[in-house]
Amino acid sequence: MKNKTNVDGGQPMTTVVAVEAVAPSVRRRLAPEDREHLIVQKAIAFFANHGFEASTRDLAKELEITQSLLYRYFPTKDALVERVYEEIFVRRWNPEWEEWLADRSMVLGDRLKKYLQDYARFILRSEWVRIFMFAGLTRGGINQKYLSRLRERHFKVIAREMRHSFSIPDPANAQEEEDELELVWAMHSSVFYIGVRKWVYEQPVPKNLERAIAFRVDAFLGGTPAVLKESRSGRT
Repeated sequence: MKNKTNVDGGQPMTTVVAVEAVAPSVRRRLAPEDREHLIVQKAIAFFANHGFEASTRDLAKELEITQSLLYRYFPTKDALVERVYEEIFVRRWNPEWEEWLADRSMVLGDRLKKYLQDYARFILRSEWVRIFMFAGLTRGGINQKYLSRLRERHFKVIAREMRHSFSIPDPANAQEEEDELELVWAMHSSVFYIGVRKWVYEQPVPKNLERAIAFRVDAFLGGTPAVLKESRSGRT
């Protein structure tokens, strides 16, 4: 409570300032599976903000638990990082993506747009982009596992379906296969780069994401098949 002089020069009027009563902190006992889930979710946000070089001691402080309790659930930092990888990059993976890409009842352009628009919803999140970037700097194994999966399950399927749709000769050697996969990767990574612009560089990004992706697909299919056909036309 504090006094404030009345504007008419009379007696001070009283202004009541509400003050919330602060209850003492009560530590809630969680079931082990709930505690583990809480640790993982907090670790995702923690590593997204601070990178993988941040200490588990600081993570335990944010969780308001002891480091020994943290290690009861994850004996090593590597074990915790592996669980973060599973949560972010594996559990959210949609197995329907491969089916959509291979579904020849749809034209290839529509397949790619459907896939990439859904894939964008999966990856274009602050914690996904930032953890992926941090992992590339200090935890290369995470990126390598993920990109290897992407290459085998998506890039190669897109390349195969593009050859089929545009009557492009199959690659005759490893260099030709690498050529087409590089072009697929360039198109695909341009979607991921939207997230980098937003959550790493803090730059504006397209407001209409579906439209931006559709343009990328149209540009890719408008040029890449012709380039590959031309590069393979002079075979002997």
